[in-house]
Amino acid sequence: MSKKINARELRRLVLETIREDNGPSNREEEFASIVENAKRLVEDADPSKVDSSRFPMELSSAAAKAGEEAEKLATGGDDDGQTGDDVVKAQPGSLPCKVLKPSQSSMNIEKACAFAIAAILQVKPFPTGPGGDLGAIITSDNHIMDGHHRWIASGMIDPDAEVGGFIVEFPAQQMIAALNMITVKLGITQGKPGSGGFEQFNEAGILSVLKKFAAEGVWSTGGDPAKVIQACEEFTGESGDAAVDAAAKKMAENVSQLTLSVPSGFPERPDMPVISKGKGHLDQAIELLRSGQVDLNEPYAESVSKKDDVIVERWNKLAGLLK
Repeated sequence: MSKKINARELRRLVLETIREDNGPSNREEEFASIVENAKRLVEDADPSKVDSSRFPMELSSAAAKAGEEAEKLATGGDDDGQTGDDVVKAQPGSLPCKVLKPSQSSMNIEKACAFAIAAILQVKPFPTGPGGDLGAIITSDNHIMDGHHRWIASGMIDPDAEVGGFIVEFPAQQMIAALNMITVKLGITQGKPGSGGFEQFNEAGILSVLKKFAAEGVWSTGGDPAKVIQACEEFTGESGDAAVDAAAKKMAENVSQLTLSVPSGFPERPDMPVISKGKGHLDQAIELLRSGQVDLNEPYAESVSKKDDVIVERWNKLAGLLK
């Protein structure tokens, strides 16, 4: 037996459904809507509109969204009904060490000094000397998201040496948040431990490490102490122990030209993204950002889905009334 049609209810459902499904009901509003949609087609993601509750700066907070939620946040940009609103431009580029800034304060001085020796001797990972590809993301405000030891080691030898990576048109604060969600999407929910700080990178701190290497050797010289002395001699023009002293002094002077402070509010190392170039994470992250897959700006994929559900529900009600 068919339902009796309630004319008032029928009219309300039809009007609400058409309004939600087709947009504004007058020409002025329709034109404004067309202009707004056209702008969204050519505009990229807006960092000021990234919701920190959806994209927290701490990896531990992002990890709480592991699973379906993180997957949707990191890959749902195409499902929000807009094209281009989540796109983050990224392209290869390089900048001098002294122009770049760290995004973390944790730094292992022995690892940095070992890298510096490698840069002088032009051995792996610096076959052409200081500088080169960090295998990392560099933000629009010149913060590096990874490769900190290679950056500071290059700067210890030559602050003007250029280091490169993918330069993204997004500032560090919001990029850290986006990369943390990508990190979780990749199945990583724990960051790397911290080890020491920038306060070690003075003449005394560097000299202590170089003297240890000169006595015991280090991996970047194949464990040969003599090659450490050789590197210090090449770097300073001095000989023997005097070269080690002079190298520490020169490295400290070069470090003084670098920015070693991290903005307040940036996470500690264990709460920072883990995006490894060697494991393929970097390429995946760049592809997600460039293609607008990371659902950074409104409208959000889930809100579009809910709106579609409401419209379907209303049409179903109409169908029931009209039976």
